[in-house]
Amino acid sequence: MKKRIAVVVLLVAVLATSLFAFAGCQKVDYVVGVMENSEHFSSDMVQKGFRETLSKLMSEAGKTYKYIYRKSGGDKAEDIAQSEKSNVEYMKKKGASVLLTLSQSSADSALENASETPMVFAQAAIADRNLQKEELRAQVEKQVELMRLITPDAKLGILYCKPANADNMTKADINMEMQIELAKEYMTSLSLDFEVVGYVKDEGKTHDTHIREALNDMKANGVSCVFIPVDNTLASMAIGPKIHERGNTNIYTSSNGIEAREVANMPIVCGDINFNEFCGVATYAVDYYAMGAQAAQEVFDLLTGKNESKYVEIKTDFSKGRYVINEKVAEEIGFTLPQAVKDKVAA
Repeated sequence: MKKRIAVVVLLVAVLATSLFAFAGCQKVDYVVGVMENSEHFSSDMVQKGFRETLSKLMSEAGKTYKYIYRKSGGDKAEDIAQSEKSNVEYMKKKGASVLLTLSQSSADSALENASETPMVFAQAAIADRNLQKEELRAQVEKQVELMRLITPDAKLGILYCKPANADNMTKADINMEMQIELAKEYMTSLSLDFEVVGYVKDEGKTHDTHIREALNDMKANGVSCVFIPVDNTLASMAIGPKIHERGNTNIYTSSNGIEAREVANMPIVCGDINFNEFCGVATYAVDYYAMGAQAAQEVFDLLTGKNESKYVEIKTDFSKGRYVINEKVAEEIGFTLPQAVKDKVAA
């Protein structure tokens, strides 16, 4: 009897393994490869918009696809280039039908090493960390104008985490400082009263402590509304661990993301829509989800022959962002959004 049971169990195991192997070998209509240099909140939203929209388009067309994602590594240009090249080779090996690149280095490598494959370039400028100052000016100025509507005739603030080594800044650091420079220029041109606080992470204090002290000090100095640029460090601090895998804590909560702590509750305008969902009350910024949705349509058209172009480029237009408000955060910090701000969203 035991022997018969053992044989049955073995047959079931073999059958299950065979079915699993068969499922793994099932062919799909298309293989879509996505490449970028490094993860970022804006590129996360591009990918979210891309995947959700492409899945819908494929389903409606009765098509199937496989999604492959690769991120390059390295700090030096030559290391990044080598990593990007390896990623392209991986995509080719996996039979990618089309490539979507989310960073300039990925696009350059794809063009050099897989020119025969159709490509869509969706370099979210903030994600790519390679901005030109004038391209970003329109967005930053509208963010400052929004701050003036949120707290009219009040002192404004700018908060950010300084690079540890000013002589060896990353592109992300350069991009962040560019936003700060533009905000300061515009506030100065309007003769506004403002305070800039930048802290350097050290072993003696956590980011949590730095942010708490900075906001409390700014409030004590008369600041009524704070601008936080697209700063990788502060962006990760804004999002709790249950919401985002790379999040550490919430600006308005303790390090476990749940318990309240003693921190000045001032309205914040964030440099990014996704960032603003967690700690800002309002912002004006490029909609990266929509950018991803547009990339999905371009990829779908290339795959289905509706577009016979070899390459499609989607450029970030900072003058065509959108206003968003976050009444949940406003309520949590005891702030009432002015009607003029709500009207911006409704317009």
